[in-house]
Amino acid sequence: MCIRDQESARIRKARKQLERKTAQWLLKEDAASDQAFDKAAHAYLGKLHYKLYKYQGIPDCKAKGEDYLRLKRHLQNHEMSLSSPSTFNDPFDCHMAFPGTSRQDLATRSRDIVNTIWRVGCLTESPCNRLMWSHYADNHRGLCIEYDFSAFDPFTARVTFAPVIYSPNRPQVPEKLLNDVATDQLDRQDFRFLTSTLFTKDSVWQYESEWRIVKGVHTCASYTKQSCSSRCGLPYSIPECYLAPSLYYEFEMPPISAVYFGASIDDSCKGQVAKKELQELCSRAGIPTFSMRLDEVGYAVRPIPE
Repeated sequence: MCIRDQESARIRKARKQLERKTAQWLLKEDAASDQAFDKAAHAYLGKLHYKLYKYQGIPDCKAKGEDYLRLKRHLQNHEMSLSSPSTFNDPFDCHMAFPGTSRQDLATRSRDIVNTIWRVGCLTESPCNRLMWSHYADNHRGLCIEYDFSAFDPFTARVTFAPVIYSPNRPQVPEKLLNDVATDQLDRQDFRFLTSTLFTKDSVWQYESEWRIVKGVHTCASYTKQSCSSRCGLPYSIPECYLAPSLYYEFEMPPISAVYFGASIDDSCKGQVAKKELQELCSRAGIPTFSMRLDEVGYAVRPIPE
């Protein structure tokens, strides 16, 4: 779904309004704010026809390595890998500012907590974002997966789901959180603030129009659901704890409603082979496929049905 310029301007304005509501909602914990945010987020997604997108490169299909097999499983099973923030390309992403403190150990501890407890899935609002094709889909040689969020329920999926808030300022760590990190006694309020940092990014990334799915996967030394949930005091949006054996968590996504192949995927033999194989997989699964084409005059890309 490529959005026209006039419609795009309206959506950008609505997006900024939703980001402000998201910032307020993330730090609250009451049923009324949950319902109000869910209603606002659902109305905004309606402007996008409830579609969100994941750009990615295509691993070498000839090697039949684990990365390529994982991509095939994702398409077959409607899944996506949620990642530890430690894997992200922006070192500021998901981490707070620590102004006026010399306690570097607390900053490091806070980063470790965030990287250990949460796995994050990143999505965007259009399959026609040229920068996203270049930065996340191997210079237009990868693909873009479209998911249908019309029936998605974050509460049932036990995740926090919201748009990213773009800001020139990093969230500043509260004094209370510093003290609680120092004593390793985090409470629900601390976890809500840490969760909010997962949804805040530098304004330079605004072109991504990102949404995130955040899942709690906390590892405890003596693990039981009861003891871990009690000790960690996780917020309502992360009601259970999970062992985190790796940097990734395979999450069951909403249905895949289309797959778009990059405009340069046919430039290599490997790309042609992968495209053919993945098209066949999508055909068997009833998933429509498109190939992106470069505009003959301007700088746009547009999807062409296969």
